[in-house]
Amino acid sequence: MTVDTLKATAVDKIPSDLEGMEASMVHLLALIDDIYKYVDDVVEGRVDPDNKIGKCISDAVGSLPKLPSSAFDKLVNDSLQDHLLLLYLSSITRTQLSLAEKLNTAAQIL
Repeated sequence: MTVDTLKATAVDKIPSDLEGMEASMVHLLALIDDIYKYVDDVVEGRVDPDNKIGKCISDAVGSLPKLPSSAFDKLVNDSLQDHLLLLYLSSITRTQLSLAEKLNTAAQIL
């Protein structure tokens, strides 16, 4: 990714945490799919193997923590629940501030 790519990217609004996480997961899955296709093509002999790419894939896989899928699911679910709780609390806070503002306005009128 270059600076020009970043400059050319325009967004209508800043994504929320959940939207950002969703976009990151979609991008990550696309990258994993590309790697899977490359490895499959190399194994089937459709593409000549590239040692540099193989080393990068090996390094990436080797850097992953050794977690059972249940522990990984728990981490993701806990993080998601934390984000949802923050969204709920921020919504309650906005509602409370709106009510306080309306009550303050009403009290000033009377």
